[in-house]
Amino acid sequence: MALLKNVLGLDIGSHSLKAVEIRQSLRSFEAVAMRTLPRRDDETPLPELVSRFLELHHLSTEHVVCALPGIRLSSRRLKFPFTDNKKIRAAIPFEVEEDLPLEIDDCLIDWEKIHSDRASADIIATIAPRTEVSRFTEPLIEANCAPQTLEAEGLALANLVALFDLPGTRMLVDLGHSKTTFCVLVNGRAIAARTVAVAGRDLTAAVAADGGLDLERAEAVKCESGLSGSGAKTRAVIDRIAREINRTLSSLEEILAHLGSGPIAELTLFGGSAQLIGIEEALSERTGIPAHRLGLPHEGHGDHLSADGPPLVYAPALALALRGTAQARTRMNFLQQEFAVRIDLSRYRKDFGWTAWLGGIALALGVASFATGTILELRQAEAVEATVEQMYSEAFPDAPEPDNPIAALRTAVKEANERADFLGVYPGNLSALDILSEISRLIPQNLEIVFEDVSIDRQTIRMKCYVKKFESADRLGVELAKFPPFERAQIGSIENDAKRGGKRFTVTISLATMEDSA
Repeated sequence: MALLKNVLGLDIGSHSLKAVEIRQSLRSFEAVAMRTLPRRDDETPLPELVSRFLELHHLSTEHVVCALPGIRLSSRRLKFPFTDNKKIRAAIPFEVEEDLPLEIDDCLIDWEKIHSDRASADIIATIAPRTEVSRFTEPLIEANCAPQTLEAEGLALANLVALFDLPGTRMLVDLGHSKTTFCVLVNGRAIAARTVAVAGRDLTAAVAADGGLDLERAEAVKCESGLSGSGAKTRAVIDRIAREINRTLSSLEEILAHLGSGPIAELTLFGGSAQLIGIEEALSERTGIPAHRLGLPHEGHGDHLSADGPPLVYAPALALALRGTAQARTRMNFLQQEFAVRIDLSRYRKDFGWTAWLGGIALALGVASFATGTILELRQAEAVEATVEQMYSEAFPDAPEPDNPIAALRTAVKEANERADFLGVYPGNLSALDILSEISRLIPQNLEIVFEDVSIDRQTIRMKCYVKKFESADRLGVELAKFPPFERAQIGSIENDAKRGGKRFTVTISLATMEDSA
């Protein structure tokens, strides 16, 4: 049984195809391959190019993750006075509908929370035209490389946080061939993304114009010399990229203040054009923000990633591959509704065939065990019920047989307890009348004693007595002690009766003593 999942992050750029394959296990992941294929001409159809790329490098298509170009997407930052995801999902279309150039039914919307508290939520909603989703996915389906996840370019870059040290507030800058993509992170969470159509291709054209070179030679000069000694047109392209960075950050001042994150602390550069000599200094000088290239990944992953090339070149594809793992930081997916992925279970039969058979056998055994247990418990219940019926018949031989003997027996016991409480039944099955009779029997007739008052409750018997002689009181205690339950009877203080001339005293018998002797 396969316990691993291979994820392929596929970055379809205008200059090349880049792919990063990651093997995800139950607890960790590792990079399997980082590959690239230049797009040397525009005549080769994309399905053919993708198929050739996959076949050439034996790349897995078990789980493919791609991203819609950011330049085809539209984003809105929204705030709601509630945090429930269902309410947010239902409210977003009404909030963005008026600003859309298309009908809401012609768009797909997904969103991410960027901040929330107990009473409100800030979210970023991204809108994609259905036609763009169809135009992007159809060539991949034709190449047998249908994506399972279709992210938003830009926001998906936040997944690099799982592999690289990117703390605090910073802007990720993906300097590509035909476009530059920005992603602003606050404590590892993407709060905004934007794509502009200016990048390495424009720099090459500027170098060609400044030096009077053809594009091929200008590309070589750009890669060899970088931005050193660049001409006016080349500097103008750098200025434009810097302006777009500043413009993006200016639009985020309010949300950054709301999040309490402070200003952008760093520009983190990657992509093919990020390798240009002097690009860091040029952007840092123009924006006033320190700029650095993407560093090394966390310890333990560097060996796998650096073997096939510099990670900063593959960063966008790497971010997509990470999106398909348990380390993902984003959750957008435009494969919704008619574009939703249909799971083909047949592909798992080979790996899980024996598991399915074993699972079926285990299920059958479980059902058999449950059925056997149920039958045994039913028979035991029937035996108990028959025993109770017999007990009831013996206890109440003249009573009709009840439908529910257990309930009838329970009721009979309850009624017996109630009668016992009413009649006063004490240990040894003695009633109050039995106790009085026993006291009367124990007192000799020649013992001149008068019981003026006798009270019996559930705990104590109290008697007020009158005798003519003192010795009669002592003898009474002796006679009562002959009955074991009364052996601890207590004779109270003996007092003179001024009116009659005899003696008055009390006798107390504890019923708890009776319980101990019973």
